[in-house]
Amino acid sequence: MKNLGESVVREIHGELKLKHPEFCTCSQCADDVVALVLNHSQPRYATTDTGTALANLDMWGDETRAELAVLVLDAMQRVAREPRHDGQN
Repeated sequence: MKNLGESVVREIHGELKLKHPEFCTCSQCADDVVALVLNHSQPRYATTDTGTALANLDMWGDETRAELAVLVLDAMQRVAREPRHDGQN
């Protein structure tokens, strides 16, 4: 069992960090962004193939992706204010 939103959040983060090079791209900052977003969004778990398919349909929809993009950009800004990395990109 896994939060199905993680892969979508990581993809959106990857897209946004290309558009916003001012943010750190190290793995620590990326993980911190993803964790913040997942902690502030509705978790989506599934235990069956049907449940996974339905959850994936929702996760890849335009409205959900737009909501997650807002959360990702906010998390990127928050992480940039207080980074926990070693100072390397």
